[in-house]
Amino acid sequence: MLERLSAIAAPSGNEDRVIAAVVAHAEACGFSPVVDNIGNVVVPVAEGAAGSPLVFAHLDELGLTVRSIDGDGFVGVERLGGVPERVLPGLKMLIHTRAADIPAIVGLKAHHLTPAGEKYVVRPAEELYLDAGFPSRAAAHEAGIRVGDPITYSPSFTHLAGGLVSGKSFDDRLAVAALLMLLDSFAESPPDRGVLVAFTVQEEFNVRGSLAIAQRWRPGIAVQVDVAPACDTPDLAGRDPVRLGGGPVLTRLSFHGRGTLGGLVPHPALLRALEEAAAAAEVPVQYQSIVGLITDAAFLPMATGDGIAAAEVGIPCRYTHSPIETADPRDAELMVRLLERFIRAHANIDMRRGRPLAKQGGMS
Repeated sequence: MLERLSAIAAPSGNEDRVIAAVVAHAEACGFSPVVDNIGNVVVPVAEGAAGSPLVFAHLDELGLTVRSIDGDGFVGVERLGGVPERVLPGLKMLIHTRAADIPAIVGLKAHHLTPAGEKYVVRPAEELYLDAGFPSRAAAHEAGIRVGDPITYSPSFTHLAGGLVSGKSFDDRLAVAALLMLLDSFAESPPDRGVLVAFTVQEEFNVRGSLAIAQRWRPGIAVQVDVAPACDTPDLAGRDPVRLGGGPVLTRLSFHGRGTLGGLVPHPALLRALEEAAAAAEVPVQYQSIVGLITDAAFLPMATGDGIAAAEVGIPCRYTHSPIETADPRDAELMVRLLERFIRAHANIDMRRGRPLAKQGGMS
């Protein structure tokens, strides 16, 4: 499932292909998914699910867009979301036009002709170009390329030792796969309470696609499922304790730290309920407290008049936002077990605030 989902191109604002895949899966499970005007998919599990707990992941992926086409047919680009420019030179890409997906590569100055002072320099996106083989601007236009067309990493999927896999857009197709597996389970054995399983758009662009869901469906609690950057590689050793194979990650703090003032401190009661569900399901958990990361749970708590108690859970992933994101699928399977136990046994939680602590230091 992850390999199939990873191969689908769904850049922010153009998620139609993966929307169709998710809708088809939900309908095959016997559910009636609802797609709103911007592409969010909500799958109500049980009748009258409005107001029920919300569990969601985002559908879109980051990439580039066409900024210009020069007279020789080379394509200038802008970033679409947080694509790391340092990984781009030499990569295979796909330009998505109305008519077709056009293969291209990110140009790279010949090594033999690169001055010593440039060999360790990262070029910003506006200095890069794509080579799709066109001899002229007219030829590129004739092929259907227009300014604003989205561009994604060319898909790949590699099986590594130890059961690990590598590919593009594991952020957030790992979580999408987990939620589709959750729907499979609910189709076979329905929960005794309503739940909203949802898939959001444009997270990589503006992290606000979830607001439309909140305002329409009015959940009281929400759990966002995304990837969590793993720090079990030599270059990040000691940065955070998150590692592949360690199980789902419970976020204690996420904050963008780049001007948005966006982030999330999880609701204490919701965090405790997730911890209790993990213990009951015998699922090991990890914790992260991270600055530099934001998800589309960041602005959810204040999205309705009553407020929404929100939390973030993550699936460990190495090399995030690159075309070689790497993960252990067993962590996703553990996430399914955690979410299923949480929804079946812990979805009715007393969210009232302002009560005295049972004892000093009882917040954790």
